[in-house]
Amino acid sequence: MGPRTNTPDRKTVNDEGRTITTVTVKRACNGCGQYLGDATEAEIWRVVDGLPAEDVRAECAHCRPLVELEAAGCTTWQLTPRSYPRVAHEIDQLKPWVFTKGYWQNVDGELQVVGLRIGQYPRHVVAYFGDWIVRHPDGKFAVHKAPSGTAA
Repeated sequence: MGPRTNTPDRKTVNDEGRTITTVTVKRACNGCGQYLGDATEAEIWRVVDGLPAEDVRAECAHCRPLVELEAAGCTTWQLTPRSYPRVAHEIDQLKPWVFTKGYWQNVDGELQVVGLRIGQYPRHVVAYFGDWIVRHPDGKFAVHKAPSGTAA
């Protein structure tokens, strides 16, 4: 599939002299939230019908490597403040046993959890909120960093 059309907003003036702006609904990546281009009519109707949006991470330059890693047998988790307890619990339950702990930093003069430390020093990895944690089939962990400018 080629890149999506990205229709810019159009401004027109109606018969009464009022400016009308016409916008096209944009499709965002399921993984990182970056805009990919125009949503298709089928995608819009799918959501209108109450169905979940299809996974379009393979269309996203940032998330495509994650889709390829998953196809190769890797397990991935996106770490957000909301997913943090579930992700930490799931990783803690893995065999062989894996150690996780909140990763703290000083934010605006206050100590806050900003991510998750996986494994023990010196071979641990740190994932910040917004990052993707990747567990390879050999049991090793890696972090796929969130694109800059995206919120967790």
